[in-house]
Amino acid sequence: MLHILRRELYTIFTDKGVLIVFFVACLVYPMACGYIYNHEMMTDMPVAVVDKSNTALSREYIRRVDATPEVKIARTCESLQEAQNLQKHSQVHGIIYIPEDFSTSINTGRQTTVSIYADVTSFFWYRNLALASSSVSLTMGGEIQAKNRIAKGEMYDQAVSSVQPFKPTQHVLYNPGGYPSFILPIVLILVLQQTLLIGIGMMTGKAAETNKLHIMIPENAHYRGLLRIIFGRALALFITYIPIVIYMLIIVPKFFNLPQLADSSFEVLWFITPFLFAVILMGMTIGTFFKNKEDSIPFFIFMSVPMLLLTGLSWPREAIPAAWEAVSHLFPSTDAANAFARLNSMGSSMAEISSEHLWLWILAGFYFLTTYFAYQRKLKKAR
Repeated sequence: MLHILRRELYTIFTDKGVLIVFFVACLVYPMACGYIYNHEMMTDMPVAVVDKSNTALSREYIRRVDATPEVKIARTCESLQEAQNLQKHSQVHGIIYIPEDFSTSINTGRQTTVSIYADVTSFFWYRNLALASSSVSLTMGGEIQAKNRIAKGEMYDQAVSSVQPFKPTQHVLYNPGGYPSFILPIVLILVLQQTLLIGIGMMTGKAAETNKLHIMIPENAHYRGLLRIIFGRALALFITYIPIVIYMLIIVPKFFNLPQLADSSFEVLWFITPFLFAVILMGMTIGTFFKNKEDSIPFFIFMSVPMLLLTGLSWPREAIPAAWEAVSHLFPSTDAANAFARLNSMGSSMAEISSEHLWLWILAGFYFLTTYFAYQRKLKKAR
């Protein structure tokens, strides 16, 4: 087994394609994603204002919208057509239109309407404009209602409590920064899985092109036992990926100031151990179907999108059909991504993610059996 371990490590570190997938991709991809979303939240989005009212009340509304962190009043236009031309040329990403009867309607106790036109080529532009305008509208509307009640003779405290019976307080528990602290932990797990699967597929495919038995098993006395082959290769890949795991799951989150609420780095390594073995053995099983080195790349790239969706990252797990929910647990990334997010971002203990951790060990055992029978079938076929 130690002979096989040495041979497999030599194969890994002498194949340029495998080195690019294992090391270059794992080094570059997390840093690229982190830097792309480094600002966490979109702020000061440029918008145009068309103020047809041109009163003290409308100017107060504009001033408050400009004071929000979401948008910045970049241009003041005389007509809606002028503002639309600016939006077409991407000089602004939204328009706020205040009608002529804005102040008149409010002062006479009637409801008025402020229209917004958002650039929906990005959801974040629409979100920022809608959030800024609605929050200012609700605040000013409450103040106006309170003033009207006070004018009718109500006490100040009673008027305020009537308009706002309770004051909500927001505490962000798990994603204090924004988008990167939500998406990066799950993306890191998926990158680990996909690069490992592609690399194993490339190694198996290359062996199928060169070895007589076409299953990456050389004509060597050391390779005559299936158990020693499986354990030797699995250990070689596991040893190779331990430094990559430390870099991706411990150093990268610390570099980008992502939440790291796990009790220690050893907990992260202990949690990820069955995940690595499950992915390695799954890759060894699937790799027996590849006949050349290039086959694995399009296959696993094609599979990356379904694996991403089945983690529940972009679609709530509760809304996934039961059949697909069951299928999702066959991929190690599903339970590993959710458990890692809970462990590192939410501060869960190992006991609280014990069910996912146990399932990853079960998956490792299941894929060990599939690898054993797949290799055995290939050997019988070759003989």
